[in-house]
Amino acid sequence: MPDSGYSLVVAIVNYGHSETVVDIAEKLGSSGGTVFFGRGSSHRTKVSILGVPVEPQKELVYIVVKRSKSSALIQKITEACNLNDPKGGLAFSLPLDEVAGLNEPD
Repeated sequence: MPDSGYSLVVAIVNYGHSETVVDIAEKLGSSGGTVFFGRGSSHRTKVSILGVPVEPQKELVYIVVKRSKSSALIQKITEACNLNDPKGGLAFSLPLDEVAGLNEPD
């Protein structure tokens, strides 16, 4: 199986934090990320206002980064976005077998 030397870091953060995640990634040498919008469904994040349930909005940030930098990226995202708090979010990485279109210098 080929090994690209890259990982996909996925950060699921509270609405409004995606810009922070992308800034951190760029400082570590990534060329940015792709942001998707979603909603949380965890029982730990159920909130209601005057008895009306409110679904927490989330931002999902996908970042392709050199595998050697993925751990540092996750650590910095965790600190900046309070991922250790129960309602803070989640970050993880997946190895990528093949990558095309990065246009990065070797």
